[in-house]
Amino acid sequence: MLISLVLACTLLPCLPASSAFAAETEPEQTSEASQPDQRVVKVGYMQQEGVLARNEDGTFEGYTYDYLIHIAQFTGWKYEFIEAPGANDNERAGALIDMLANGEVDIEGSMTYSQSLAEYFEYPQNSYGTAHTALFVPNTNNTITQTNLFTRDNVTVSLLASSSMRREELVYFFEQNGINLTMIDCDSADEVRESVLTGKADAFLDIDVNLHEDFHAAVTFAGRPYFFAAPKGQREVIDDIDATIDLINRSNPSLQDSLYDRYFMQSKSDYSLTESELAFAAAHETLRVGVISEKAPIQSFSRTTGSFEGATKGILDYLSSHAGFSYEIVKIEPSDNLAEAIRDADVDLVAGADNTSAVRNELLMSLSAPYMSESKLLVYNKFVDPDNLGEKTMAVPWEQASLSEKGPNVVVYDTVEKCLQAVNEGKADYTYSTSYCVPYYISADNLNNLLTLPSSSQAVETCFALVHPVEPELLQIINKSIRGLSSTELDSIVYNNSLIDQDEQISSFIRDHLLEVALGFITLLLVVIALLTLYLRARVRAARSVREENQRFQKLYSLANEQFFEYSIKSDTLLISKPNGGQNFVASSAEDETDDKRPYFLVRNARKRLQDKLSPELADAFLSPQETVTDAALELDDKPRQWLRIMSHFVSDETDRPISVIGKITNIDDEMREKLDLSQRAHHDGLTGLLNWKTFQERAGRLLEEGKAGALLILDTDDFKLVNDTYGHLAGDVALQHTADAIGRAFRPNDLVGRLGGDEFAVCIAGPISRDKLVERCNLIIGNPVAFPDQNGKTQLVTLSIGGVELPEGVGISYETAYRQADRALYHAKADGKNRFFIECPDNDD
Repeated sequence: MLISLVLACTLLPCLPASSAFAAETEPEQTSEASQPDQRVVKVGYMQQEGVLARNEDGTFEGYTYDYLIHIAQFTGWKYEFIEAPGANDNERAGALIDMLANGEVDIEGSMTYSQSLAEYFEYPQNSYGTAHTALFVPNTNNTITQTNLFTRDNVTVSLLASSSMRREELVYFFEQNGINLTMIDCDSADEVRESVLTGKADAFLDIDVNLHEDFHAAVTFAGRPYFFAAPKGQREVIDDIDATIDLINRSNPSLQDSLYDRYFMQSKSDYSLTESELAFAAAHETLRVGVISEKAPIQSFSRTTGSFEGATKGILDYLSSHAGFSYEIVKIEPSDNLAEAIRDADVDLVAGADNTSAVRNELLMSLSAPYMSESKLLVYNKFVDPDNLGEKTMAVPWEQASLSEKGPNVVVYDTVEKCLQAVNEGKADYTYSTSYCVPYYISADNLNNLLTLPSSSQAVETCFALVHPVEPELLQIINKSIRGLSSTELDSIVYNNSLIDQDEQISSFIRDHLLEVALGFITLLLVVIALLTLYLRARVRAARSVREENQRFQKLYSLANEQFFEYSIKSDTLLISKPNGGQNFVASSAEDETDDKRPYFLVRNARKRLQDKLSPELADAFLSPQETVTDAALELDDKPRQWLRIMSHFVSDETDRPISVIGKITNIDDEMREKLDLSQRAHHDGLTGLLNWKTFQERAGRLLEEGKAGALLILDTDDFKLVNDTYGHLAGDVALQHTADAIGRAFRPNDLVGRLGGDEFAVCIAGPISRDKLVERCNLIIGNPVAFPDQNGKTQLVTLSIGGVELPEGVGISYETAYRQADRALYHAKADGKNRFFIECPDNDD
């Protein structure tokens, strides 16, 4: 016990950033497929924001948590997390050290290293992060910044009296920079922060990995690494951690920086493969890549040739060329037991896996970095109410059904496409899929009975799942290769491999339009019989060209409710598919040449016409795109402005010479309007239309601090609870709306009027105002009770009480100070009988 107390005291001056810096993750679920020899590692922890925080839903986040998850990807470990008991941070820190010293836990994170500590605990050679001593200042009204600290004559810093090591680092830092230092010793962390808020100190001392609400680190210095530690004699787990950290550092050298960036600051990344990694990939046996689910255009097998295609194939081809791997595709047939099907297929990894804990835990697989991100959509039959799906039938692809319990209203199908077809035909009521798959199959299969809604704000990430036991070198090479792709390169791979093969387009078009094709051939046959041989030969050649062109463009724009285009550099012509219903957004602006029988608009002399009609940014997106995605407004003289999103890129010949530009056009007007509407809602109260309390506080605070406010008033309805109790809450809402209108009419348009909450309102007079004028405004409200109809339509009245503070011109004051004075005045008005006002003057005379 004496040893533990000594160690606890060693770490306590750094609390809550040292011994409290342990990782915790959501409890791993036990799987029936768990390997009997899978190691369970006990981790001691105590909660700390930024480093380790348990959310209300039971999930966890933090630097150490994320790092332990990366270690588990290589080791296959499962974790059992044991929380240190205690009434406060000091007690929990001491208990945490005792737990490690007594062997109650296998490891703890964020331990500093010293010779004395190494006598009682086992340490790895590799640390997993660095903490720095830091000076924290308030987010607002601070006197110390990173740029002005070194020009200050004197700085006052508050710190814990027990922080001996950090104190020495602080004194040394100030001496080296020639700054006079005044220190205030405090007994608690709350006292340290309060001394800064009250102005006794300019900053307080802590370490940068601690998060303090309303404070930020202005300056950092004296970095110190932190480690995982184990009980003395337990070298096995420490050696495994040491080796894994070394692998992580080589496969993902920026992990520590990226985690630090995520929780604390910015970093850089380098994902180039080393010579040993390239040699490993070149010597590796052909990778057997399992394909469980077909979900075009991400991954599927061609209906005509049976070959593997889609965005996943593009990523595999990139891994093959970039790292030197060879691979073969193994199709995994549907089964009742997904884990067993994967084992029977004897594959090294599975392509197109969702980045979920179910894949990691239930299938015992390690997930690579994601290479695609999609939105999750609810897909339902148009005759089904999406708000009432409780008793409806859900279609689920087999691989998802095997990872969850099958309910009574669940129907399992072999593929995502069959799920969507079942919902379209009414065999099922709804299903879930992604923003890539749903538009693809709706267009390809003519699924006209389907509607969609966003299902979640979180993206669905697609990655590779490696079968245990994992080759760490293989996982690190895949991760580095994927992370080394820029967003532009990744989008290009996905886009280029998501297009349907032209042969499949033609066969699909014929299959879906059999009657139209048959009529076309009959018509063509009659024409062949009627014409001369020479004319017939020319006509057949021209008809074949037109038909192939029609089929190509018809398939392109039928894939989505968007427009596709192709600009030919050589012929200076622009082809734009006709919109699938609705307005044509671009072609009409350039004197189109079109035939109603063709599925596209043809614009000749396109470069000059587009440059004359469109903005430079829009014209470049069609003619010579510099960016893959361009968002811009289309403004024509005779039409309202339309927002467009254009995705485009060059197509080159075998000599890498650009020959054309292809892309698609999407109308994003609704999206832009929604953004503008959300911005308006974020600043106004939904019931009264007045400024909400946060916006009022921010805007009024600026006027008050700049000395540009003439007065601050707080208005409270009298006995409003009786209104709700007597006439009901609906009548109460109407009363609040009428009260807001009355207050708004009583003051100038440039004065700030807001609802603070409930039946309390506030007014900040913008600019100077005479006392007589202020009294006149208040009398206008007091002398005219607010009328409102009750639940029977009968007019009722409600009165208000006003408390305010009159402010001198040009003298700044904080919002908090002005609010307290106005609130005190409101108390006087209420105490004097209500339905009156009380205004405090600068000298506190009424």
